[in-house]
Amino acid sequence: MKFENNYIGIFLGFSGYVIFVLLDSIIKKYLVNYYPVIEINFFISLFSLIPISLALYLISGWKVLINNKIHIQLFRGLLGLICAAIIINSFKNHSFSEIYPILFSAPLIITALSFFVLKEKIGPKRLLAVIVGFIGVLIVARPGTIHFSFSLFLLFLGAFILAVNVILIRRYASNQSSIAFAFYGFLVGLIISAIITTQFYVPLKNNDIYIFILCGIIAGSGGLCISAASKMLESSLFAPLQYFQLIAGFVFGYLFFGDVPDYYEFIGSLVISISGLFIIYRDYQTGIKSFTSKVRVSNDIINRGN
Repeated sequence: MKFENNYIGIFLGFSGYVIFVLLDSIIKKYLVNYYPVIEINFFISLFSLIPISLALYLISGWKVLINNKIHIQLFRGLLGLICAAIIINSFKNHSFSEIYPILFSAPLIITALSFFVLKEKIGPKRLLAVIVGFIGVLIVARPGTIHFSFSLFLLFLGAFILAVNVILIRRYASNQSSIAFAFYGFLVGLIISAIITTQFYVPLKNNDIYIFILCGIIAGSGGLCISAASKMLESSLFAPLQYFQLIAGFVFGYLFFGDVPDYYEFIGSLVISISGLFIIYRDYQTGIKSFTSKVRVSNDIINRGN
């Protein structure tokens, strides 16, 4: 039974991360050049509540929304909205092979923040892996060159926000429901983006409402898949699955947009991936429960920081 659960969990985790790349591809191809970023956030937050509400009704029950950490969840929702806006905005000028490697610096930032915020011990090998990983990020971004842009710089902030969201869970709310976190995250995103969208609203064209509905359902479903996988798998199996998103980003970038990673993007992505996987390996080997902790990951639905 355990092996069967592992196969199901791996399938769900793989599906969840690929679903997120599909979501990004649809946004980049059909939405980001025609609607304000905050309006895109509004509609996705709205329709993502469809699968999440169904999960609450059919699986966990609405009672999981009642807890004493709502203020943390609401704050994470605000950070998640900012992060989502940064990521979506980057789609206008950059390929997935540029965007994803920078976002994948989040596990490196988590390791660094864990030392200062959570007082976790970081050995010399993990510290070296963090440094090497950030060198990989610099290889991809190439700051100081014509390739580097402000939207690419903002992705560093997005990665930092993703890391802070995980740290918040580990510090204040490690025993809360992952579905509740997703619900509150999208709810906060919906309310704030709705207020701002009234000032920048662009009427929907043709049948774009169906694209937004699809994106919302994809966003909510992808998060639920990852949440379920994190509960079924040991941390050592679940954590490396996130790197499927990096690979899927390259594949979808080529299929949807004809983007091929250049030498810097390929080498930088490889360096980041090796560094991140080494940190996961060291955490497992030494028994350190970082962001890959089974309980904590299930609570951090990794849903754009929501």
